[in-house]
Amino acid sequence: MTQKYIIKIGGNAAQQLTPKFFETIKHWQKQHIQVAIVHGGGDQISHLMTQFNEPVQKFNGIRVTTAQGLHITQMALLGQVQPALTEAFRQHGIAAIGLNAGSNQLLTGHVLDQALYGYVGVIHQVNTQLIQQLWQQNLIPIIAPLAMTNDGQWLNVNADHAATAIAKQLHADALYLLTDVAGVKVSGCLLQALTPKTAQQLTADHLVTGGMIPKINSALSAVKRGVHHVHITNTVTQPGTVVTL
Repeated sequence: MTQKYIIKIGGNAAQQLTPKFFETIKHWQKQHIQVAIVHGGGDQISHLMTQFNEPVQKFNGIRVTTAQGLHITQMALLGQVQPALTEAFRQHGIAAIGLNAGSNQLLTGHVLDQALYGYVGVIHQVNTQLIQQLWQQNLIPIIAPLAMTNDGQWLNVNADHAATAIAKQLHADALYLLTDVAGVKVSGCLLQALTPKTAQQLTADHLVTGGMIPKINSALSAVKRGVHHVHITNTVTQPGTVVTL
């Protein structure tokens, strides 16, 4: 049976992806593994917001997104990050196509909490048929973490959450949440495996903090909904911390 891998990468990845990354993608394709990319863009968004004198605010690790901030987010993701990533794949001989919420209702969502976060959304529906059709054409979808409501309002979505929603609805075999560290570390030691019970204990003991908490929560949400395993790592060539049930 054909396997499906979803990879979430950061916004700076277009400049940081190594030849080994692209070799791994090609190797997977030869094994008939279907790959989709979900990209972030936090640094680019913050840089543009500063240029437009738009305050950069985060609450509970989520970027507060005003109407102006949403336009800037779209500019960064769809005008800078996604084209650069698509070009990087092309230069390495891999056929890829950039997608967003407006691509045949790819990602449908609803507002998380407008009073608190503004135009930030949660994905509740993924057009999995569109992704499957692109896979049949040997194309790798490169997806921006933006959703659209049923009445056409664009929403900003956390990239980890977007990748997790896509992986769950596609019943992916693996989800890679790429970050800038090798995996989940406790007292300087890399955890090779993580289960819901262990994660709960580590969080309760404050041994895992900061931005790693939402990553772990995304990973746990994915495996509970049928994704076989989630890798929290800094490269697809190393397993990092493998999250399973």
